[in-house]
Amino acid sequence: MRIEEYKREIWTCNHCAMCTGTVTDEGGFYKTCPTYEQLRFEDSSSRGHNIMAFYLLEGSLKYSKEVADCVYNCTTCASCEEICKPMGNMIAQMGGSALKTLLPRIMRPLGAELEPIQSVAIVEAMRADCVDLGLQPEPLKKMAGSIEKNYNPYGAPHANRTKWAEGLDIPQTADTVLFVGCSIAYSRQEIAHATLKILKRAGIKFAVLPDEWCCGSILLRNGNVDLAEKMITHNVDLLKEKKVKRLVTSCAEGYMGISKDWPQLAGELPFKVLHISQLLAELISGGKIKFKKPINSKVTYHDPCHLGREMDIYDEPRVVLKSIPGIDLVEMYPTEHAAWCCGAGGGVKIANPELALDIGAAKIPFIKETGATVLASACPFCKTHFMDVMERAKETIEVKDITELVAEAMGV
Repeated sequence: MRIEEYKREIWTCNHCAMCTGTVTDEGGFYKTCPTYEQLRFEDSSSRGHNIMAFYLLEGSLKYSKEVADCVYNCTTCASCEEICKPMGNMIAQMGGSALKTLLPRIMRPLGAELEPIQSVAIVEAMRADCVDLGLQPEPLKKMAGSIEKNYNPYGAPHANRTKWAEGLDIPQTADTVLFVGCSIAYSRQEIAHATLKILKRAGIKFAVLPDEWCCGSILLRNGNVDLAEKMITHNVDLLKEKKVKRLVTSCAEGYMGISKDWPQLAGELPFKVLHISQLLAELISGGKIKFKKPINSKVTYHDPCHLGREMDIYDEPRVVLKSIPGIDLVEMYPTEHAAWCCGAGGGVKIANPELALDIGAAKIPFIKETGATVLASACPFCKTHFMDVMERAKETIEVKDITELVAEAMGV
């Protein structure tokens, strides 16, 4: 079983229940597990998954459709790991997300670990076991089949990947490559267009590769390890062949997958990886982005789980939004390391769309409390999902990607 790799951690979990319960205000959390808050059964929580993993290892529980249904309801938002970090709440109270992000990097080389139980990795290993045993939910099997055939999860022909760029005269060779990703290329092309306009106006020479394949992150989150490795190997070989020096992506999940998963499966990458928010912050501080018109709106920012908790990118998107004239950026509660998940991640929007919408709807009161008329994020999947959430709830809150707001303020 693939969960054997995490045997020590599964045994170590002391079932303290912090990953399911309500946490103190001082720690910044509202509640921890978005799935548990909806379903209210132990087997939908991180602790429940780790208990199941324990019994699977001991042989007193066997994988089944019921076990698969439980582990595939997890959004892989990593909120459980955030609250599981030793002294995590104390550190956050002392210095906020900045100190919480920095301290483990200082302590790790000294041999003083401040790492949580790897509950997300355990869930992903359980899902990989389910794939090996043919227990993956049918919608996710279909998604994997589409990626194997078309190199994207949307069932669209691979030839349509760069259809959004037709007539825009984008090179296919440059030191910097914009890795567009499946969600933007097939679903949220407005983010691609905004990114394109920003980079061109800022004088960045970049390429888009028609033979880019799925980054593999959605596959790894859902247990399709072998197919993910195929996607990753293709992309790494392609980028090496093109002698790329810098890879930029506007997708939070793509950024996490490329930065964390690719090196684990394909070795050290010969290029630098940036999320678009990092590049925008850099361009703004260097004076290469000039704003021409204000956006007179009250805006609140949603931290994508895979960009924030997984990759510690909290500051750059806020730097970008605060630099746009006219924007009144107001934080919702909870925020940053404690931000409530949108509900769509980890394949939940595919396998259990109603659960995903219910989790997203739970964030509406936090958003409305800020008085914001615009919800901004830095993830195409978050944008798509919150648009669906707002439509179902008949809310008028506008959902925008940060690239769209930057492009609008630049007048491009």
